[in-house]
Amino acid sequence: MDAIHIILPDGKVQEVPKGTTPADIARGISPRLADAALVARVAEPNDGAGELVDLRRPLDHDVRLQILTEKDPDALFVFRHSAAHLLAAAVMELYPNVKLGIGPPVDTGFFYEFLRDEPFTLDDLAKIEKKMHELAAQDLQNERKLMPKPEAIELYKKSNQVFKCELVEEKAVEPMVSFYTTGKFIDFCRGPHIPSTKRITAFKLMSVAGAYWKGHEGNPQLQRIYAACFFTQKELDEYYTGWKRPSAAIIASSARSWICSASKTKPGRD
Repeated sequence: MDAIHIILPDGKVQEVPKGTTPADIARGISPRLADAALVARVAEPNDGAGELVDLRRPLDHDVRLQILTEKDPDALFVFRHSAAHLLAAAVMELYPNVKLGIGPPVDTGFFYEFLRDEPFTLDDLAKIEKKMHELAAQDLQNERKLMPKPEAIELYKKSNQVFKCELVEEKAVEPMVSFYTTGKFIDFCRGPHIPSTKRITAFKLMSVAGAYWKGHEGNPQLQRIYAACFFTQKELDEYYTGWKRPSAAIIASSARSWICSASKTKPGRD
């Protein structure tokens, strides 16, 4: 089998079989690092920038490799992105008819956008949060899958996920489209993600806000669920202590107004 060379942060070089993953390298360095690893950064041997990749991504040529843990801010960004997928997975289990928008990480957590006829209430947020914890405890794997672009579009057309279909048509420039699965949930996403859901425990669904699809007035108006998310419960508690949740009446009233406004808005062309 062909060998490749992996340059570690301390300058040491490991010769390993082609197809070795960052997770394999971490396990070879120490069990403690393997347990703490969340994501990896790879770069060309003469390029200091590089990109973030899954720990399971096979390496097929010589690279510089850094294993990222909770100590690295970039790992928190990826962690929160994976938590956003967990939110969407929970919502889809509880409310399977919702339409999915986007779900990026933000400075203190993440959000995900949904199109739903009924407004999300505080009771809904509590149910969703409970379902998220249930799914996280199942240690669901975040697995990357590739499929041809026409097949990806057809997947979303069949499930009537009009916004995701639009995103694939616009954003997928390669013949093979990147998806991630979290249990039964599948999402168009370039990643990377942390290996599984088991580490995602310190999160709190904070509020619901209205947002026009792609930020353009005149597009359908979605409900954006915001969440705080940190590596530890202590960090979450410290953040939550200084934050004041809007009252249930305000959330319900605002959500109803967003839904009514959205129902009068004619969807734009996909």
